[in-house]
Amino acid sequence: MPTIKLIPSTYYLSSSSYLRVTNEDNMYDDTDSTDYATVTNSQTGTTTYYIYLRGFNFDDIPAGAVVTAFEIKLKARESGINTSSSYSPKLCHGTSQITSTCSAITTTTTTHTFTDIGEDWADIVGYGSNFGIRINCRRSNRNTTGYMYIYGAEIEVTYTLPIYHNVTLTNSTSAIVEVSDTTPMEGSEVNMSIDTLDGIIVTDNGTDVTSQFVQGSSDTISKAAESQTHSGIQSGSSYAEYAVGNTAEDPYSSTNNMYASSSSTGHVDYAFDFSDIPSGATIQSVEVRVYGHRENSTIDSTHVANIQLMSGSTNKGDDQNFTSTSNQLITISNPGTWTAEELYDAVLRFTVGYYGGLVCGITWEVTYEMDGYVYTISNITTDHVLVVSYAQTQKVFIKVNGAWEEATKVYIKISGSWVQSDTLHVKDNGIWKS
Repeated sequence: MPTIKLIPSTYYLSSSSYLRVTNEDNMYDDTDSTDYATVTNSQTGTTTYYIYLRGFNFDDIPAGAVVTAFEIKLKARESGINTSSSYSPKLCHGTSQITSTCSAITTTTTTHTFTDIGEDWADIVGYGSNFGIRINCRRSNRNTTGYMYIYGAEIEVTYTLPIYHNVTLTNSTSAIVEVSDTTPMEGSEVNMSIDTLDGIIVTDNGTDVTSQFVQGSSDTISKAAESQTHSGIQSGSSYAEYAVGNTAEDPYSSTNNMYASSSSTGHVDYAFDFSDIPSGATIQSVEVRVYGHRENSTIDSTHVANIQLMSGSTNKGDDQNFTSTSNQLITISNPGTWTAEELYDAVLRFTVGYYGGLVCGITWEVTYEMDGYVYTISNITTDHVLVVSYAQTQKVFIKVNGAWEEATKVYIKISGSWVQSDTLHVKDNGIWKS
């Protein structure tokens, strides 16, 4: 199984006032390095400061590879640093510790290995550029400058490479055919879609799979607001500072809401990106949920907190109001029928008057269906050759020189002349059939 070493590419100092790094490029190396970077702590005290090695490029691991093992190492030594085990190197997500064990750095150059790591590989990769190694740079006493010498660090990853297969398509018809992935990874699945099966036969590695096509395909997608515009809002900059939540159930917070108030009526329009729904798709259902509240319990023409669903400037569904000063979840009633093209112009308008209101989250759920036919090749384990050709439901054979051969043209005699015919009549049990 192949292995790869991921090395750091950047660092972060918990104090740029008291810590200084020289020859920093030397620590962007693995633990085989004999050159080092120096971190100097000249602060007049024994306050704890750290350097964090970060920027391990997880993208260097091939896509689809299965990681079977990983090991994290650090090579370093110190001079004048507190060597207490409580200050030994730690793995971190940002500045938050990740459970792990590592011996303390000493005055002897040593390669340290982290053990008992609390997170699995998927979690570490998920931290991305925030994952790193924290190294203590606390001085051992007030009168001695502390030095940390860092030679390099690495994450040694062992993995198995994915196996890819080829899907080849031959189409001798006028049908529109698409294959979702022509180089699928082993064990995955591939969808083959075709606009019509009329008079057509499809084979997969020589096997007729025409009957395995399923007509139509459907999907349900969720969307939150992508952008917003405003008109007549008079509450300063608050309307421009915050975005709505990713789901309609998000709780109120100062960074996840939209405040709108006005001494005269104004509105905020939330737009949505439905460009991933194919043009011409049949929209089966639309559900829109809005989470928020009004800022004043009075309900009259000057205290407005109204939700309006639209496609461009055309109303869709019933207008509804926030009726409570506490957060409430509104599901738009009677959202009406939609086309894919109308969804491209989908807008949710929040109209407010005096005291206004707050929208914390918006969620659309759209279920749509496409015409056509879909065949799924499951658990790919070999190359596939897909052939789309016209079906022949009847064949005629004639005997030529003692051997039967398929007849490709048929002639009939009309008024003494032979004319090619598209129809052949044969006698079956005394009955003429075409």
